[in-house]
Amino acid sequence: MNIETEKKTGEDAVRSAQDRADDPLFVPHIDALEITSERLAAGGDEYAAMLESICGVVDDSQPVEQYNGALGVTTAFVAAHQSAACQVQWNANLASIYSNPGNVSGVRWGSGTMISANLFLTCGHLFDQTGGGWNRPRLNGTTNIITPQEIARNMRLNFNFQVDPAGNLRPEQSFAILELIEYRLGGLDMAICRIDGNPGASAGQALVSATDAAVPDMICIIGHPAGQPKRIEAGPTTAISGNLIRYGDIDTLGGNSGSGILRASDGRLVGIHTNGGCTSASPGDGGTNFGQRIAAVIAVSPTLQALLRPKRKALDDVGPKPVFDNRPPVTLKFRDDAIKQVFDNRPPVTLKFRDDVKLPRLDKQPGLEGKLPAFDNKSGFDNPGRPGRFGRPFGPEAQSARPFILVTPHHSEAWRDASQQAEGLGEMEAALGEIEQVMAAGEAELAQLDIEYRHLLAEYVAAGGKL
Repeated sequence: MNIETEKKTGEDAVRSAQDRADDPLFVPHIDALEITSERLAAGGDEYAAMLESICGVVDDSQPVEQYNGALGVTTAFVAAHQSAACQVQWNANLASIYSNPGNVSGVRWGSGTMISANLFLTCGHLFDQTGGGWNRPRLNGTTNIITPQEIARNMRLNFNFQVDPAGNLRPEQSFAILELIEYRLGGLDMAICRIDGNPGASAGQALVSATDAAVPDMICIIGHPAGQPKRIEAGPTTAISGNLIRYGDIDTLGGNSGSGILRASDGRLVGIHTNGGCTSASPGDGGTNFGQRIAAVIAVSPTLQALLRPKRKALDDVGPKPVFDNRPPVTLKFRDDAIKQVFDNRPPVTLKFRDDVKLPRLDKQPGLEGKLPAFDNKSGFDNPGRPGRFGRPFGPEAQSARPFILVTPHHSEAWRDASQQAEGLGEMEAALGEIEQVMAAGEAELAQLDIEYRHLLAEYVAAGGKL
């Protein structure tokens, strides 16, 4: 057996029957599309010459910066969301690393979307060891294809691979894939990678929806069909079935794989494009392109679950964030300032009913010398028990920590003078209002803490932390 025969046999042993050059899951081999030089010369557009490999008769997709607003989403929508979409490309130095680098060096491979400063969501099959008729690198000294994790580390993301309004290519910015964090979890065609350099901080990030799109929601796919500069297509949701979201009037090509599916109503990511399935008669014949619906992906992804979990800002504020950036520490007025200074710089409010000397008939009635202290501490109830966030105790002792006037038996007798009673009621109403204000401020602050916590937790998981 000669070397070429042995090599071919080794490749066939790890390649599935579906591994073919025209597999719509993967970026097409340009040489396999039989695009003649005459056709290219006539139209001057390599992308247009490949349209016979996609569903439908006419391709409606447009370059993102030349989009005219005719596909169902506005030009403003595309302008606001296109920058978070980027391209996956194999590094061009594979021959310097592997004795058998395959034929993928430098190939523009797929698409995906930034979902945080350094997290990238795409499809799993970009990191598969076989598919599309492409030969991946082999581990040196063996015939074994490198692992999905090593495949990812030999790739990078390209931002701004697109034409400007005049049709000129923009300069690209590239960032290395550091780690394949999640890959085909639950059998779904999904993957999440951690990216060097926090490109999402400048390029933008798509917000992940916690719920699926519904039929016939307008949706949008922005990506790199056939490895070409970034394009946009849009159309209605056709069906939600099983783990899939289907769309029968959105043209895609291999190379679109991994693109985020954005809901037009709010711009949130509701799926990952993974498969072609249209025919030349689509829409109408039942053939659809489809992807993984977002709720199914969230159900199997700890990273997305952490990203969507309310964040708790308290974890950030101990000091400078140690995880992925150098943002200055955030201070919490609710925590650091006086309780009465939650949202502004007003001086603490004094309450006569709480702070002044009590009326003679209420002061130390016989048998009440041992009463519990009450509203004398300006920062809250001064019960000697363990204080809570508002200065109030937790647990059973909280039941006795009530204002003085409420623990005095027969307190109504103290207000026999109508004017004094009216004054006291007014002061109590003011006190209740102040307490309600503090409670409302606390609820708002806790909600913000929860949001910050979820964001940090997602970064923690992305860094390799275990829940």
